[in-house]
Amino acid sequence: MNETLTNQIGEQLKAARLEKQLSLDDIQEITKIQRRYLSAIEENNLSVLPGDFYVRAFIRQYALAVGLHPDELLGEAKPISMSRTSDLSRAHRDNDGIVRAGIDNTPTARSRLANSMPTIGLGLLILVALIVIWFVLTHIGTNSQQTSNGGNISVSTSEVSKSSSKSSASKSSASSSSEESSTLDLGTPETNTSLQTTIYNLSNENTKKHTVVITAKNTGTSVKVNDASSNILLNEILASGSKTVEIPSGTTAFNLQFSNVNNASVTVDGQNVEVSGATTSFWNVLFNLNK
Repeated sequence: MNETLTNQIGEQLKAARLEKQLSLDDIQEITKIQRRYLSAIEENNLSVLPGDFYVRAFIRQYALAVGLHPDELLGEAKPISMSRTSDLSRAHRDNDGIVRAGIDNTPTARSRLANSMPTIGLGLLILVALIVIWFVLTHIGTNSQQTSNGGNISVSTSEVSKSSSKSSASKSSASSSSEESSTLDLGTPETNTSLQTTIYNLSNENTKKHTVVITAKNTGTSVKVNDASSNILLNEILASGSKTVEIPSGTTAFNLQFSNVNNASVTVDGQNVEVSGATTSFWNVLFNLNK
């Protein structure tokens, strides 16, 4: 997030708080965000906060508490960085009612290597299969030629190739049918009302493509879709009808951000998604695809 812009946001929040004659303790009581985080936002000391997602979420909560419009306040800011999306699953509220977030200390290089292992393994399996097929076809062709030269019964290589092709086609068809028949299991989502986020933790779904369909109801909704690299896949106001977003394979996480959330319905791979468990104008739906 741009330092100058963040500093301006901190000054605006502080000015709005003072205008309403509220202390930081009052804001902590309203938002359930620790006082030291609120002070850090006002002073532009963002290193105190646990991650980029919490910077945006805490600023939004602070803005609502002092009567500012969060979308206008953050309108020019850089899209949410989701480099710490795994931290959300460890967010908790202590007995004092204050939100505290866990921090993932796993090295970045190790995480990237772990995420790439399924793709590397699949590539190696395909390579081994191609080598085996090449060896079998070459060996059968050589034996057929030697048998024909010796006056014995020969075996037609073309017939073997056709048989192998039919067998491969049958296996491929069976594999495709199995993939098509598999249904995405969304499981039970987590709801964090303080961060206004519904979280779906899915295992090994980052190797597949996913289709998200967002449908506007009543007076419509605005929606933004980001992937784990902060790439914006969709950013529109939907007055009516549906919008389809394709999530490419290899994506480890993606986030749907709504305003007027009660006017939206969502499906992922044909499965209905629980968007919000509370009545609110703003809401996030986060999908961790390789939890």
